[in-house]
Parts: sequence; C-alpha cells; structure tokens
Amino acid sequence: MKVSPLPFFIVALSAVSPACKKASPERELDTLSLIAKELKAWEEASRALVDAAPTPADRGWDDDKDREALEEMKRAWFEARRSYELIEGAIAPTFPESDAATDSRYDDFLSQIGPQGDPDPFDDEGIVGMHAIERILWAKEIPEEVIRFERGLPGYRPARYPETPEEALAFKEKLASRLVRDIQGLRAQFEPLILDPAFVYQGLIDLAMEQTEKVDRAATGQEESRYAQATMRDLRSNYEGCLKAYRVFQPKLRQKKGGAELDARVLAAFARLEAAYSKIKGDSIPRPPMNWSAISPNVAHRETPFGELYFEVKRESDPAEAGSLVSELSQVARVLELRGVIVR
Repeated sequence: MKVSPLPFFIVALSAVSPACKKASPERELDTLSLIAKELKAWEEASRALVDAAPTPADRGWDDDKDREALEEMKRAWFEARRSYELIEGAIAPTFPESDAATDSRYDDFLSQIGPQGDPDPFDDEGIVGMHAIERILWAKEIPEEVIRFERGLPGYRPARYPETPEEALAFKEKLASRLVRDIQGLRAQFEPLILDPAFVYQGLIDLAMEQTEKVDRAATGQEESRYAQATMRDLRSNYEGCLKAYRVFQPKLRQKKGGAELDARVLAAFARLEAAYSKIKGDSIPRPPMNWSAISPNVAHRETPFGELYFEVKRESDPAEAGSLVSELSQVARVLELRGVIVR
C-alpha cells in the first residue's frame, strides 16, 4: 500500500467521533460540500478520459493518428488530478484501500506484487489508478532520471502505449474505466460521513510539515506526478485546497482574543509559500543540481531554483521556526482548543 505525505487539502472524516458533535453545522456543510463537489469533478474528468480513449480496429495507439485523442486524455487527466489533490486527505485516512487503488505509485504497487511485476499494464488488475494511466499516457516523455530509478525496481517493465486493438480496448474498458468505478464507490461511501474538525486541522499541520519531503523526492526520480512532470501543478493545487480548508476555521479564530492578529500571521505564512511556488514557471519542479544533498548543500546549490524552493518550503514546515506556517497553525490549534492535534 502506498505511504505518502498527506496533500494540502487535508480533510479527514470520521463516521463516529465525539469531536464531530462540536462542529458547527455551517462549518461542516461548507467543507463537506466542497469535498462532494471535487469528488464529482474527479469522476467527471476521469469519465472524460475514458470517453476520449481511442480504440482503433486494426492497431494500437499512434502519436500522429491519435494526436487529438491523446491530447484530450491528457487534459482530462490533469483535471482529474487537480480535483483529487484538493481532497486526497479526505480519502486516504478514511478509505485507505480505495486510496491505494487510485493513487499508489508504480514502486508502491511493485513492492506488493513482487518481482514478477504486472504483465498486462492495460487491464484492471495489478498496477492501476491515476499514476498507472499517467505512465501510459506519457510513456514516450518520461525523464531519464525516472527511468533510471524505476529500472532498478524488481518487476520493472518499460512504460508503453497499447500496441494492439485488444490492448487499446483494454485500456479504455478496463484500466481507465476501473478508475471511474473506484471513484463512484468512494462517492457512495462518502455521503453518510460526519466531519471531525480536529482531524481536519491535524491534516493541515501534517501536510505543511511534509512538503519538504515532497519537493526533495524530485532529486531521486520518485516525485509524485513523475511521468507528466507536473508535481508543481500538484503542489499548487495542494496549496489552494489547504487555504480553503484553513478558511473554514477563520470565523471562529477571529472571534478569539488575539485571533485577528494570529489569522494575519497565518495568511502571511501562506502567502510566503505561495510566493515560493509562484517563482517556478511551468508544471515541473526545477531539476536539482548535480550531487544535491538536502543534508549538507553547498552555497551554490542553495542559490539554484531548486535549492531556493526546497529551503523556503523547509522553513515553512519547521515547527521550531518562529513565524513559520507550521508554527502559526499550531498556535491556531491551541487557541481554538482543537484537542488531539499534534505537531509531530
């Protein structure tokens, strides 16, 4: 099963929790409505990907003949990915098996499958989910460092397009369609859940602390959206979702003594993180410099775009750093008396 940092929109849910009784109806409605909206958008984008998948009668996929379909599938994948990044935290803790099926990385699956690997990348068994689809769609554009990392995994098989009519049909009706079915299942399970505000806030802090690791994975070819090279896009969606989740708590915070000032400091920390992401143009995390070390980087490495991003994110994730995002969010938890919130 995959083990990954929680994304920026951390909204953990619980069907039975005493803390749920303390949530205001307005707060719960706002957050649950947002999650439901993104679940629906995730399903619709995934269905659009299925609809766009070509199924030639006499061949597999072709870059020229299927150009329009390939572009449409990639657009749909990006839309699905964005909606998912906003709500992964609502899925991962509550539906771990479903989350593993939809968002596990190639190496996560192989660690479970073993050295035999997955002989059929287009069916609805073995390696499945969003990254399995991504690996096929961007099979001809995968960076060398990603190939180098994956080639060393037991069970590795090179990424490729469907090469026969049967494989093209399987991609559409099995692999891609399974993602839609899994999302539909999640939506059905989500409806009766009740919001636990302490879990919501715990997730905000957890994610803010783990962003450094998410950025640092780019140095090893293990980053999240590694085939589409869109991890910066993921981070920006994470940021958007995190800020929306925090705003749920703003009204109550501002009613507390000193709450308005604390809220201003939190927003300033969010703004610094947004500025760090805004410095990077495009969807890809900058390439780390040669011989990059997060433990002992030299001065030149710190001054590269990757180094600047890493250390700006690292600062905001450090609970011991006065004024950091995690430090300020932790203070909010204390002011709001969100018992059970822990800074790990």
